[in-house]
Amino acid sequence: MSEASSAGSGARPVTIDQLIALNEEIVALVRSGSPLERGLVKAGEDLPGRLGAVTKILADRMGRGEDLVSALEAEKDAIPPLYRAVVEAGSRTGDLASALQGLTRYLRGYSETRAAIGLALWYPLLVVTLAYGLFIGVVTQLVPRFREAFEQFDLPATRALSFVERVGELAPYWWPIWPIMLCWMAFAWWRSGRAVQFSESGWTFLSFFPWMRPMLKDHQSAGFAELLALLLENKVAYPEAVSLAAEATGSTPLINEAHALSKNLEQGRPAGEALRGAPGPAFSPLLRWVLTSDQQQGSIVEALRNLAPMYRKRAAYRAEKLRLFLPSIVMILVGASATLLYALTLFLPLTGMLSRLAGP
Repeated sequence: MSEASSAGSGARPVTIDQLIALNEEIVALVRSGSPLERGLVKAGEDLPGRLGAVTKILADRMGRGEDLVSALEAEKDAIPPLYRAVVEAGSRTGDLASALQGLTRYLRGYSETRAAIGLALWYPLLVVTLAYGLFIGVVTQLVPRFREAFEQFDLPATRALSFVERVGELAPYWWPIWPIMLCWMAFAWWRSGRAVQFSESGWTFLSFFPWMRPMLKDHQSAGFAELLALLLENKVAYPEAVSLAAEATGSTPLINEAHALSKNLEQGRPAGEALRGAPGPAFSPLLRWVLTSDQQQGSIVEALRNLAPMYRKRAAYRAEKLRLFLPSIVMILVGASATLLYALTLFLPLTGMLSRLAGP
């Protein structure tokens, strides 16, 4: 057995960007008509690091007679199930390159938006970290000086001073909160970039940001519509095509609803009734309308092909909004929070002391 094969189960998971690079290599090989196993061997020699290692492993498995779907399934620890599902569905359509290109657009949109979020966050996080450190210094070093000043002038302590002083006394217990949050965010960020976690569980952290969740749903809807149209064009049975196209999106709610729809269709129920019995509104409204319509197969394919670019344009619009507005939103929130924090910890005790001094 070759070295690549022996390393198969130990291959490290690839990142989203590495998966995009691997996908583009496979698309180029499919379009050129070259044997995949030979092309992947050469690509594995050219690609760096873990991506090259995974590519060589896939080439080795295919050289021993496995098809691409089986090779990807065997390397599921390094490559996400979503990718295998797209390859399987694309193989059924006879147009694997088109299916993989649709996935590339989805992955690239996710990766670019993730990078935009990172650029929007790093400076505010630095500001918050500095403000947090200064806050600790104020409540532990400066506030006790205020207390001494009150005592020297024989003034009773204000409520604000007593509260802030108590916060400073408890600092040994609460100061690790922000470092722990930073570590959690760093872990969540790292996890969101791993291809093997490319699902709702993997990008939960990113879904907290505005426009991110609907943008990903639009990409999933576009991929579903595009792949379902390809499957139906190649005479794949409608219930099976719906399940295959849904699995290629990686969206658990959409997959569950599609499987329920397929099961109801196989039992002979009309399309509208079949989808009404499916769990949850995972399908977007227009997609649901197309799936439940009683049109002929050709008109359904045409409708799906019209929907895919619409969803992609909407996803691109949301991604652009996120890139433009997220930095401003974050900075406003950080600035307002820091200002309020220092007003409470510094100026309230100071104004309280001045008020007591000026009083009778």
